[in-house]
Amino acid sequence: MELHGVNLDVMTNQPVVILRDPTAERFLPIWIGQFEATAILMELQGVKPSRPLTHDLLKSVIENFQASVGQIVISDLQDGTFFAKIHLTVDSVDLQIDARPSDAIALAVRTKAPIYAEESVLDKASVLTGEGEEAQVEQFRDFLQNIDPNDFGSD
Repeated sequence: MELHGVNLDVMTNQPVVILRDPTAERFLPIWIGQFEATAILMELQGVKPSRPLTHDLLKSVIENFQASVGQIVISDLQDGTFFAKIHLTVDSVDLQIDARPSDAIALAVRTKAPIYAEESVLDKASVLTGEGEEAQVEQFRDFLQNIDPNDFGSD
């Protein structure tokens, strides 16, 4: 998945992170909190806070333990709530850490880790298009205008 953007849902005034599957032309919207949206956007825009944010702290702790983030996976969608796993390697041991998708994505943009989504999650919550880029954008705008965030929940 690619991080396609972080936008504000004008209907609910809540941030939504949009992941894009470039091979299947699917978008996965995940409504997130304001703090996490700010943390993701600051990193994407290269804005460095004077003191570390929580996700910067987590990255630092991981690096100081000589561990690495291999990937993050949007792993499940239950009762409108998304779940994610952070895949860490520590001393040649692979670990899966439960996380909110917004926190996992904020960490992924800091560590340049790839982002994946389970097919079952994409089947439940993605928007599939097969048209050109303009049609994709227009279809996604229509989707956002007509969707109720409670259909998906926040993480």
